[in-house]
Amino acid sequence: METNGTRRTKARAPGVVKLFGEHAVVYGRLAIAAAISLFASAQIEDGENSNLTIELPNFGVKYEFSKERLDVLHASYKNRTDIKDYISKNSDIKPEVLPYATIASKAIGEYNANLIGKKVILSSEIIAQRGLASSGSCCTAFAVAILRSSGIKLSDDEAIELAREGEKIVHKNEGAGKIDVPASYYGGYSSYSGSSGAKKEDVSTDLSLLLIDTGPKISTAETVGKVAERFKSNKEGTEAIFDRINSCAMGGIGALKAGNINKVGSHMTEIHKLLAELGVSTDGLDRAVSTAIAAGAYGAKLSGGGGGGLAVAIAPKEKLEYLVNSIASAGFTASVTQISQLGAKELYEAGNIS
Repeated sequence: METNGTRRTKARAPGVVKLFGEHAVVYGRLAIAAAISLFASAQIEDGENSNLTIELPNFGVKYEFSKERLDVLHASYKNRTDIKDYISKNSDIKPEVLPYATIASKAIGEYNANLIGKKVILSSEIIAQRGLASSGSCCTAFAVAILRSSGIKLSDDEAIELAREGEKIVHKNEGAGKIDVPASYYGGYSSYSGSSGAKKEDVSTDLSLLLIDTGPKISTAETVGKVAERFKSNKEGTEAIFDRINSCAMGGIGALKAGNINKVGSHMTEIHKLLAELGVSTDGLDRAVSTAIAAGAYGAKLSGGGGGGLAVAIAPKEKLEYLVNSIASAGFTASVTQISQLGAKELYEAGNIS
């Protein structure tokens, strides 16, 4: 193919579902996440001027940053007292753009990324605010595209931390992205706990996942706060629930490694009941879970922080069509996806564009 010599680098990062351990992970327990075959994409190419252009087609937003503005932004981020203060001080930048400008400013300021005079186009097929780590996937694709485009070689931990800088802005929380970003970066299955950090699990088991949309969800920060209030008022009882969630997470990863899908499903369903006990489920999520199980799913649970959004179910492939129809009859929409064994670390390409 004839080209005009314009260079392009494109990275993709998969969405993420939490199979086991959400909320309890905040209190030191184990969580297991899986990357799925829905993707965010970041493409870097030559820009039209000497600025860095960040374009977000999903939001209809296009922003240009001079090198000087990015230097000021990086200094502001490094010297922040807290995330909310940093966001307030940079309110001239739209909130949809600030996470990616922050990643870019660090990549330039600390790793000499070649971004000035470039355009980054970031888009996603992952529906936002549903519990599929849409923002984490976007931040991961953006960071990996920057690194690959500039030929920067970082350790996996450093690359993940670069992507997490954007997640911290999105969620206004210094701890954000500790599960979602590694899962999207590595692909397949990942585990996380406060004591061992994040790691990719050696699991080759394939799952057919049913994503059941129950509608908009409240923010994860709100559901995390709700659990924190419960913990404050009833520490002993809440710790007991966390311990049971942790047991399910440990049993779940063991079942995944053994290929025992039926057992994986039963642990998922048990965790949903425990999350409901914590107060983060909804009538819609409970109904979606019970509908899926009654229609033949191995198991089902809410995905992510809860408070609405998606439930995820696993089922035999031969029952997926029946499940989709049963869920539609219950008033929900459902779609089928698979595990993405590859993550953003591998899902990139570079070359010329015509």
